[in-house]
Amino acid sequence: MSINKRKSLNADCKDGYTQIANLILEVLPMARINSTQMSICLFLLRRTYGWQTDRDAISLREFAAACGGSSIPYISRQVNDLLRKRIIRRLVYEPGRTPVYEFVTNVEEWEGNSIDLALLAGNEAGEVYQLSKEGLRRSRSAGMEALHNCEGVNPEGLSEPASLVLYQQAREGLSFPATVNEHPPPAGRGIEPGLKKEIKKVNKKTHFYREDEWPFRLAQLLLIKIKETLPGFKNPDLQSWAVGMDRLLRIDKRPAEEVRAVINFAQGDPFWQTNTLNADGLRKHYDQINMLRRQQRDLPAQQNGAREKKTYAVNSDKYERFFQ
Repeated sequence: MSINKRKSLNADCKDGYTQIANLILEVLPMARINSTQMSICLFLLRRTYGWQTDRDAISLREFAAACGGSSIPYISRQVNDLLRKRIIRRLVYEPGRTPVYEFVTNVEEWEGNSIDLALLAGNEAGEVYQLSKEGLRRSRSAGMEALHNCEGVNPEGLSEPASLVLYQQAREGLSFPATVNEHPPPAGRGIEPGLKKEIKKVNKKTHFYREDEWPFRLAQLLLIKIKETLPGFKNPDLQSWAVGMDRLLRIDKRPAEEVRAVINFAQGDPFWQTNTLNADGLRKHYDQINMLRRQQRDLPAQQNGAREKKTYAVNSDKYERFFQ
């Protein structure tokens, strides 16, 4: 709901709310990110979990607007840093299309120096996130007071836990079925055609490659081999590289082990290592590289065969007089 539609600027769940896992609220304040990156994360959570989904297409202009009108180049750098830290993930990144992002809820996937997991465990063990005894006492007291104020409700004889249950059930707008974030759109409008089409594309074509899947493993191998030669090589979006590797395996019907061998060969060759700095380059020149790889692989065997033939010829000349 927009600000001009709200009754006031006083935060009220009746105006919409977002269901976020407690762990996210625990790790974000501890994350080693700057204030702009924190704003990007909060905005992404608002655009996704605020609408009961885990991903959304968001432009840099929208990120910039949500972060107080920051410049787009600056926001782009901050988004890329969050991608590098694996705190957020870019699922769709193609020319002419708005990128699709999601918040990485598995904190173990975050870059090691982005969060102190030991400190998080210590906070949980120390019950830092538990309601204090004073807060618990006051909430129970408020529950009893609410029951006294409810018409037709007699709190006498009720234990404190029972009074709290009745109090929670009496709170308007906070029952379990009330999970929507905002008021529904006017009847008959529905979803805009362009947005509906974009959502349909994302749902059908977007695939997140896990680290144990071959496309992602091959993309990761290519990056490792490139960095052996170019240590300062900029970290790419491995998901987009995995798309190219998936096409090699699925469309071009290349065996995974062969692709791995071609990657190792290409990045060990002074010429081809400069022409295969991404998955698309590898796929474009795959046949040429693989043919050269096979030729060089078979060359030692051919040379050994020629050497054996020559040795046999010498030996045969040595005993040729016995057959004359």
